[in-house]
Amino acid sequence: MPPAAVIDGLQAWAARFCGPLARVESVRDLGGHSGETFCFTVIEGDRHRDLVVRLAPPEQGDRAADNLMRQASLLRLLSNARAKVPSVVDASATGQDFAGAHMIVEMLAGRPLIMGPEGGKPWLPPEDRRSAYCAAASELARFHERSVLDRLDGWDTQRTPAEEVALWQPALDRSAQADWTGIGMELADALAKSAPAEWTPGLCHGDFQTNNILFDRNDSGVVVTGVVDWEVAHIGATELDIAWFIMMNDPLAWDPVERRGEGLDLASLVASYEEAAQRAVGNLDWFHALACYRIALIAGYKIKLHRTGRKRDEAWERASSSVPRLFSRAADLLSS
Repeated sequence: MPPAAVIDGLQAWAARFCGPLARVESVRDLGGHSGETFCFTVIEGDRHRDLVVRLAPPEQGDRAADNLMRQASLLRLLSNARAKVPSVVDASATGQDFAGAHMIVEMLAGRPLIMGPEGGKPWLPPEDRRSAYCAAASELARFHERSVLDRLDGWDTQRTPAEEVALWQPALDRSAQADWTGIGMELADALAKSAPAEWTPGLCHGDFQTNNILFDRNDSGVVVTGVVDWEVAHIGATELDIAWFIMMNDPLAWDPVERRGEGLDLASLVASYEEAAQRAVGNLDWFHALACYRIALIAGYKIKLHRTGRKRDEAWERASSSVPRLFSRAADLLSS
């Protein structure tokens, strides 16, 4: 059940933004691991409008609010470029109706393919799931084609692959286990020494995986209807985006309990991306190793938060068995 403060805030927003007779119904927590996200319906007369609100945690201060406004600006640019993203209805950093900043977007059609045990029984049969993943890889290539970089005001300069390695190194000191820190330091050094000099700069989603992709069926088969959760979008090596997608479904990188990559041919995902991008992905093994390193460091910190009670999340604790495998997979990719 969503908190009463969220429901009251949505009702106040609807009355102010949609009209005094508007009412809010069917508020539902969309879950996930980042921020508070709820879907809801605004009813005004005969009109029903399905929306999604993303709230910045007020305890995270201006940084969370700035990030949410940054997402809103990006989504507006991508929408204008006819990308498959939610259109922004309203965004504010003032906290007029809520405790902190908010962004409200139109709800897109379709459903995600939730990875791992949380996904339960798949809603698509295996053949359709394979088609869905290939469609997602093709859609990612189309995002990388879009030229919005010159209109992203206030964004950081592009991160090189070597800078991406350095960016995550401070997380080593926040790991849940000391042995992970040591292994991670060795891997960071190996990645830094072998960082590619050539790469393709562009807008990176940062967490491209099927939890953040919406799918639906039409007469031509399974299609991507939208890509959501642009919280960690940045300008950098687009190769890391496709490598991240591959890593998230790599059974060699995850403990079998995570049920990653079941029935998937990862090479076909790369081929779908390259066909849509009309170019080969260079240094894929290196970027795949970087993706393993990055998620292992994120997991190490999230597991520490869970174990210390600062932010409980059993899914991250379950992932503790995958951290050594992720480090090992990264080392193997580099040595190959």
